[in-house]
Amino acid sequence: MSTATAHELDQEFINSFRSPATTGNPVRDLNPISFAIIMLACAVAAVALPGPAGPAAICLLFVVLSLAAGVGKTFLPAYGKLFAVVGLILFVLRAAFLPGEHVLFTAGPLSISSEGIAQGLGFALVVMALCGAMTLFFTVTPMKNLMLALELRGVTPRATYVILASFQAITDLGKNTKVVMDAQKSRGIETEGGIARRVTAFAPILAPVFLAAMSQTEERALALDARAFNSRSQHSHLVSLRPVAAAETTLVCAVVAAAVLSIAGAVFIWN
Repeated sequence: MSTATAHELDQEFINSFRSPATTGNPVRDLNPISFAIIMLACAVAAVALPGPAGPAAICLLFVVLSLAAGVGKTFLPAYGKLFAVVGLILFVLRAAFLPGEHVLFTAGPLSISSEGIAQGLGFALVVMALCGAMTLFFTVTPMKNLMLALELRGVTPRATYVILASFQAITDLGKNTKVVMDAQKSRGIETEGGIARRVTAFAPILAPVFLAAMSQTEERALALDARAFNSRSQHSHLVSLRPVAAAETTLVCAVVAAAVLSIAGAVFIWN
């Protein structure tokens, strides 16, 4: 490799930190705070809109947004599991125990009515809309970008670091658990089978996992001290967020206005 080529590569690497971090996708490139406001407004609208049609439309909107953001392969399976487990349980419980005038059929002490089914469907869809807003937000938005956006808005670096480290610790514990389980398997310890065998195999995993977590915590503390994290001067960042465009601000205002109108309709019209 020639000296000129190496210099160009070095310059390109340096310039990559000077330009804002973008993915080329309009949904994922939204400012984290702007996207959080949009998801919150959608969740509020799902609660305020009448009947099951409104929350169902919000849930469908989340599916469309996940596909537009290119995270459908991650979001859709997780959201589908929420519908199959949480949503179905909530629907069955509400439909089975809520009384109604138009009873469809009776099974022992349970009376299934059309009113109970409608209310159960509406309640389950509202909960799924709330879960979908949170799931989609954390699927689309990297936590480091969210913490950087909050820090730029005045949140102290200590608070943002604690939040980011907490989420990262969950990920690290999962990875460490998998590594330790694979190591235990290689030593002949049975980690699969019935519940009793799984519980027995889980005990030897706890100590190495928590020791590794404590070691990583100490390493992070030393790294923070080496980077003068406790200094009161303004902190620098390797990653920068692109400025919020006027079109993005208009979009956020429009979504918030739609949520406010849905609340007004729920208070003065639909109720």
